[in-house]
Amino acid sequence: MIKYVAVFIFGLIETFLFTGWTISANRGKAIESSILMVAYMLIYLTIILWAMRDANSYLIIAIYAVSAGIGNYIRVKLDKKKRPFIEKG
Repeated sequence: MIKYVAVFIFGLIETFLFTGWTISANRGKAIESSILMVAYMLIYLTIILWAMRDANSYLIIAIYAVSAGIGNYIRVKLDKKKRPFIEKG
């Protein structure tokens, strides 16, 4: 059970970082985007390793997918609050 909660939390953080990386890379912030990419990859590869070693890897993948969607949603909403001139969608 703890592993599944950890996958959810790490998946949310990982996708939050990945979306932040995408935003900062598009803005040309090389150092910021590089730091975010390192953190993202460490978490992402850890989750993949967990899924490969676990008999319930489909459950881990499903939990990760849900948390990834939530992490992306949160990061995009926060960015829109910082930059209100971006078109609503």
